[in-house]
Amino acid sequence: MRDELRRRLDAAYKLDPDDNGGVGKETYWRTMQAILGDAEVLGDTPLLFEARLAYGWSLRGKTWKKDSREIFSEWLGLLRACLTMWRADPGGLSEGNVTAMWNQFFNILDAFIRIYPEPADRVHRLIDELERQCLPSRPMVFTVLGRYRMEIEARRGNTAEVERLWQEFYLAETPLGHVLPDGVAEVGATMWERLGRPDRAIESLTPVLTGQIPGREGHVYVDGLLMPYLRTGRTDEAVAAHQSTYARTGMKLEDLAAHLEFCALTGNEERGLDVLRRNLGRLSGTVTTIESMWTAAAVALLCRRATDLGLDEEWAWSCDDDGCDCTAAPIRTYAELGAERRWGALNFALDLDEMDGTTFSSETIMRRLHAEPIVRRLDLPAAVSEPAHRRRPRLSPHLAAATTDELRDELARTRKLEQRWDRVVHLQRLMQNAFATGEQDALLDIRFDHLDELLAYKPAAMRPDLFAALTALVRLHDADPALLGAERVDRLWTAAPVVLDRVLTRATVQAAQIRELIGMLGRHCRPDADDLHHLRWFAVELEVRCGDVDAARAAWAAFEALPAREEYAAWPNVLRRTSWWLDLGLDEEVLATMGPELSGRDGEERLIVPYLRAGEDGKAREIHERTFASAEDPHQVAAHLEFCVRTGDLVRAKEIVLRTLDLLHVNYDDTEFTFDMLRTCAANVLACRLIADRGLDETWTWPQHSCCPAEDGWSYRKLEDGYRTQLTLFATRWQELTGTDFHVRRMNALADAAIDAAV
Repeated sequence: MRDELRRRLDAAYKLDPDDNGGVGKETYWRTMQAILGDAEVLGDTPLLFEARLAYGWSLRGKTWKKDSREIFSEWLGLLRACLTMWRADPGGLSEGNVTAMWNQFFNILDAFIRIYPEPADRVHRLIDELERQCLPSRPMVFTVLGRYRMEIEARRGNTAEVERLWQEFYLAETPLGHVLPDGVAEVGATMWERLGRPDRAIESLTPVLTGQIPGREGHVYVDGLLMPYLRTGRTDEAVAAHQSTYARTGMKLEDLAAHLEFCALTGNEERGLDVLRRNLGRLSGTVTTIESMWTAAAVALLCRRATDLGLDEEWAWSCDDDGCDCTAAPIRTYAELGAERRWGALNFALDLDEMDGTTFSSETIMRRLHAEPIVRRLDLPAAVSEPAHRRRPRLSPHLAAATTDELRDELARTRKLEQRWDRVVHLQRLMQNAFATGEQDALLDIRFDHLDELLAYKPAAMRPDLFAALTALVRLHDADPALLGAERVDRLWTAAPVVLDRVLTRATVQAAQIRELIGMLGRHCRPDADDLHHLRWFAVELEVRCGDVDAARAAWAAFEALPAREEYAAWPNVLRRTSWWLDLGLDEEVLATMGPELSGRDGEERLIVPYLRAGEDGKAREIHERTFASAEDPHQVAAHLEFCVRTGDLVRAKEIVLRTLDLLHVNYDDTEFTFDMLRTCAANVLACRLIADRGLDETWTWPQHSCCPAEDGWSYRKLEDGYRTQLTLFATRWQELTGTDFHVRRMNALADAAIDAAV
């Protein structure tokens, strides 16, 4: 039986899809699972040891249902059993299998640190356990474990401890058989670059480039020094490294991040878009690993820089491209991709910080997202081939339509689809085919149908797509005013105020993009229509979002110079205008011009804090007492919380906080958090901080919500921490889009105010 099992195990090794191009991973895993079961029955120690190792290695092909712990817990259990067998009889097992056991432990540590992160303290405990269990006869194991201890401290941003361990292990003998010397150098370079030590990164990897450390054939190393070279002023070497390697596809995530960041910080955004489009397959899915986090941040930085320079445009992420989801709508913009990757990187970094007990990852990622050029314009040699982002897309594999007639026929069928999302996806596939063939005539009809479908979505959905759809049509109209015809121009102007409203109330696109759209539309206002009223109204709101008091006043004066329109005298717009001036801190003007008009009417809660700051406590209290119990929208809740805090009524503040928790139940992305929520969030931070500081804190259960079950263990202090994170993320997002920190400063001042301070 032992010989038969030996034969089966040897045959099974040949099925490994990674090493031998064998069967699928699932089949390989199940084969090893059966062998392990028989080995456990047989009880032969050397064979059982090897079968456990073989099965553990095959677990990489097993699909988990919820998270990676399902696999790693089983794998660790097997390795711990092997470790016990080895300690019981150190000389009775083959040297190769013992080495393989330790290498599998190292693979798990590597995954826990860089790929599927586990909390830092758990990683340290595992390293401690392995150090206790390893026999002194294997000193190289201790060296490798020390390196992993250094890497987990680097992930936590503990530079001092990393430096100490680096000095201990940098010159130590390389544990051959357990690590690849060039791999150690690469990991070290990446580690030091992320810690902000480009000198150390160069020190780590240079021996590989000079041949002191042997490199693997065909392996590219120089990418790892792109940013260290740039940051240390060695620009010629940085340019040479970039030029020699940027055009390849399928590069590692950390290498892709280096090229994107290099282009974004040297004034070469066009080249960066070329690199980005060559490597779309590396960007599929969500951010789930350490490397994808850093790469997502680099994508977001590049897209922000490209959008700043007016390079944003529509492009097709085809189902033929690696990594694309066939159910997704294929038309994208760089602004949209950048926002998606920004939040993916930040969300992952926040989770990682929680695991590690630090703020290093989120703070470092935020700095990367906001990085400014190191060199304003670094000249590069000519492109080695046609830039990928300038190529026409391929035809959609889902549609054969390509000619004008075929596209029009397919458009007619699209209009009959029942579900709006199906219509949107189909229309975008038609657009992709029109882009691919250069067809322009039918494309106009497709674009207008696409615009209409996006307009029909609720405001929180697909706002970047809607803005891009309108902007593309307005650009065509601006370039050739006779192109569209009167009926289509009417449709543009019907869409314009809806689109401007949506992108100014929720973080979506940059102020410069909105200003460009308003400028183009302003050149084509129709006589005797409300077009100019719409543009000037939203121009005021744009300047308010940017925090420019003088520009907002000038824009308002330009609006008031127009003949009066009933639409803008309606009550919702009166309240909107009131909020503008309050957002700019112009309390006195609001009370003088709007106080009498709002008195006794819905929305007068906006005046509570201005009255209080003006010393009219009686008016503020009368409104508060009459309306606090029904407060539910962001303006109302913020006003009542501020009143309670400023008057010392923290008991009522607690009541309001708990009653309005659902307001701040939002995702960390661009879909839900409105501009109006900034003050509500800041007021909650202030109220929760003072409640806890005054000894009124208590624990309670967060009620069940549509997104998640009830959760115990909440307190006002915990709520303060959560709201402060939320405030920082969203206020900074508005800062990114507007280019000013005006509202960041005002909201932080409110959140940090003393109980009797005026904001």
